[in-house]
Amino acid sequence: MASSTVDEYKTKEEEEHNHNCDNDSSDSENDESFRMTERLSASNYELITGLLHANDRPIRTFNVSRCTGLEVTQSLLLYCRNALYIADGFQVEKGDDLYGTIIRVDVSNSTYSVNLRQNEINKNSRREESSVPHSNNGDSTSAQNEKNKGRQNTSFNNDDEEISYRHQSQRLAYEDIYSVFKRRYQLRPVALELFDVHRNGIFISFGSSSERDELLSKILSQPLHNSIFHSSRNLIPSSIGGAAGPLGLSLHNFDKFMKNWRAKVTYQWTEDRISNFEYLMHLNTFAGRTYNDLTQYPVFPWIINDYESETINLSDQKIYRDLSKPMGALSEPRATQFRERYEALAAYTEESPDEPPPFHYGTHYSCEGYVLYYLVRLEPYSRLALSLQGGRFDVADRLFSSVAASWKSASEENLQDVRELIPEFFHLPEFLENSNMFDFGQTQSGESVHHVNIPKWANNDPKTFIQINRQALESEYVSKNLHHWIDLIFGYKQKGTESILAQNTFVHLTYAGQVDIDSIIDEHERAATIAQIDNFGQTPGRLDRRPHPQRKIPNAFKDQCVDLNALSSLAYLTPPFCIVGAPHRIYLRAVGWDNCSVGMSGQTDSCVGDICMMKDKMIGVGKTCVLLRSSAKYFRYGGLNNGVSIHSAVTSTQQRDVNQVLNVYDNLHSAPISAAKMSLNGAWLVTGCEDSTVRVWSVKKYSKNLQLKSTLCGHENGLVSCIDISTTFGIIVTGGKDGKVIEWDLRQLLFMRQLLSNSNLKTRVSRSSSAPKKVLSVSINGRNGNILNLVESDLSLFDINGNLVASCNPSSGIDGVVASSAVATDCPEWMNGAVAVTGHVNGDIKIWSIDYITKSLIFQHAVPDKIHSCSITALCVHGNLQNTLLAGDASGKMSLWRTVKLENFNSQELGVIQNELDIEKGRGTVY
Repeated sequence: MASSTVDEYKTKEEEEHNHNCDNDSSDSENDESFRMTERLSASNYELITGLLHANDRPIRTFNVSRCTGLEVTQSLLLYCRNALYIADGFQVEKGDDLYGTIIRVDVSNSTYSVNLRQNEINKNSRREESSVPHSNNGDSTSAQNEKNKGRQNTSFNNDDEEISYRHQSQRLAYEDIYSVFKRRYQLRPVALELFDVHRNGIFISFGSSSERDELLSKILSQPLHNSIFHSSRNLIPSSIGGAAGPLGLSLHNFDKFMKNWRAKVTYQWTEDRISNFEYLMHLNTFAGRTYNDLTQYPVFPWIINDYESETINLSDQKIYRDLSKPMGALSEPRATQFRERYEALAAYTEESPDEPPPFHYGTHYSCEGYVLYYLVRLEPYSRLALSLQGGRFDVADRLFSSVAASWKSASEENLQDVRELIPEFFHLPEFLENSNMFDFGQTQSGESVHHVNIPKWANNDPKTFIQINRQALESEYVSKNLHHWIDLIFGYKQKGTESILAQNTFVHLTYAGQVDIDSIIDEHERAATIAQIDNFGQTPGRLDRRPHPQRKIPNAFKDQCVDLNALSSLAYLTPPFCIVGAPHRIYLRAVGWDNCSVGMSGQTDSCVGDICMMKDKMIGVGKTCVLLRSSAKYFRYGGLNNGVSIHSAVTSTQQRDVNQVLNVYDNLHSAPISAAKMSLNGAWLVTGCEDSTVRVWSVKKYSKNLQLKSTLCGHENGLVSCIDISTTFGIIVTGGKDGKVIEWDLRQLLFMRQLLSNSNLKTRVSRSSSAPKKVLSVSINGRNGNILNLVESDLSLFDINGNLVASCNPSSGIDGVVASSAVATDCPEWMNGAVAVTGHVNGDIKIWSIDYITKSLIFQHAVPDKIHSCSITALCVHGNLQNTLLAGDASGKMSLWRTVKLENFNSQELGVIQNELDIEKGRGTVY
């Protein structure tokens, strides 16, 4: 999704680097829309013409509200030939659609009062404080200064509001749409949520459901080549009337498609092919929950019930919450009070039928206040919390300061608290730390509120807490019982008689369809009703009226024999390179080797530069080549033309010869290209140059066009040596001869941060004049965004936010053998598995895992068969199951390795493995 402003224009540089522009779209121009647009007066649309691309003419306009968190912006949506535009701060009035008058809409900006902590308020703090910039407004009285001693005041006057115009536009090309969902807004079915290929979401609300459906129908009439509708065409039912688009999808069968898609995802979960976390995120999405509307934020269950013990055993069922009961029914004394309340309200309703229906709980398990309660330390939620509280943080006693205290309040102590959790409890440790150094004040007991207090069994470490909590979510006990909680939140126990029996009823205004806001004539009553819906929670859409199926728990061994059916299910959630059915063991075996012959012409040596599997065949290319994994081609770079050329990597019906030149792009840089990388989906090419610049190119799928999107500058004094890109996480990582590893934002094409390895930190501290260490490899984990980099012999792993996760001591960690290349696996952060593979100058290949306590990369396995005898120059972890490893060396030799299957071991070896599993199960997972 591209962002722009009113005064946006195309730079000369972009014009010079638009290669082979695709003009096919002009052939299919809609003549009627063209004539309609030509009749528009120039003055009517002059406010927004600068936002539109040359071939995009408005066909239909809608007045919408764009929702982001709690912020709602009045916007104008334009449905055009090739894309949708959402222009904030504009609306149409005094006429219908294209014949109306476009006006500017005022946007208010509020200011807040915020105090920042001093750099060191407590030297005995469990975490090291980092300094933050601050300023003092100098207006505080001496009494206030004494009260705020130990604080830095950065408060601003919140009495007046500044009125301004805020005009920002987003363009969403139809080819960039990934998915579209119907949504409710304030319990009305009037919204859509659109996701682009980068998974950026736009939540827009319309004036009516008919307008919403009209736009949805128009979107579905487009080809949508990169959407779920295209990739899952087998789920599209036959069109039942209505105009179906190129994919056969129309407004009439859209709901049926979504139902088929949900059934497919449920099957994958019951067969143990996706994790519990992934499935809950899918259910939240299907039920209308979204990150873009805090009143409908995704909801997750409390899992653990013990936050006081020194240690915790995840194999002990006693440490888990009862998932068959809602939060209000977990403690019997409190549950009794809730039942008595319901019975009293039910009796009163019988006497006064006009009164609202009875309920167990006057509050909800999810609302905007609870979301901001959890996320108050994290931007932009800090700002939203200030907005909700009138410009200041809530009093310290009501802030989220302890996981254990929040659990007690929600599960047994507080009659007004039945809140559940949010997804961040299972993947984002940053929300538990006050890294922005906000001063939240002190409680009535004198305790300063700073970082969230973590259970002792997590060693007071947020990362450890998140990892253990996620492992608990994926545990066998939760997998067996999660369907009960799904029935309560998304299923048949959500409403009706079953909800009463399950003690699971809430105030009627939290359910869709219980009130018709459009029929409320009185403005005050309407506003009060909307306020209650916004502030007191909304129940997710009900997905099923029948009990949810239970998840199967496969076991690798059945009657002392290997169960092959179970292994097929276990494979999906087995850590990389681990034996399916015996995940505590890693064992690879060579299954093939070959010599590289593709892309070697003109190369002075035989180094393999890139390697992967194509059509079940191992394909490697020369050191100045990069493979297009989405097609049977490769890019060649490094020539004097300062550009790249595309060649065929394998033979096909279109390309009969390997290495055949398919296209050439000259002068992409001002000097020879030194590194290049294609995204997995083939939509992006990133090139690095000998002059230290990095350029990002958009690759059009159905044309030969390369379009320059941005030139990134951050490296200096040397060439760019390695690149990786992830469209899933929207990041680019580059390494250079200058020793810098830089993380870039792919979505906004901006610098994010520099990743400092231990060696670079030491160089900074010592201010050494010696040459910087060259970056040999950068690699992104496709499951969690962790970034692996190899700076000479220093191997480091960072999370996506730039925090060092683990590193390897150069002198002892790699056993004195210099590493020449490295690649990250897609191991999730909650699994104890292989996270990195290194190739060495003597041909060794080693596999590494993480010791989270010491934050070290620890050696786990060495590939046994010695196939390579010189420097490893290319590595690739292949496949969704992460059980295949490919390697190429400086002599051109390539090798293929696969994890040994459990059924290939002999009976004696199987007996040893089964005994190891029994011992491990008896010992449990103790922290």
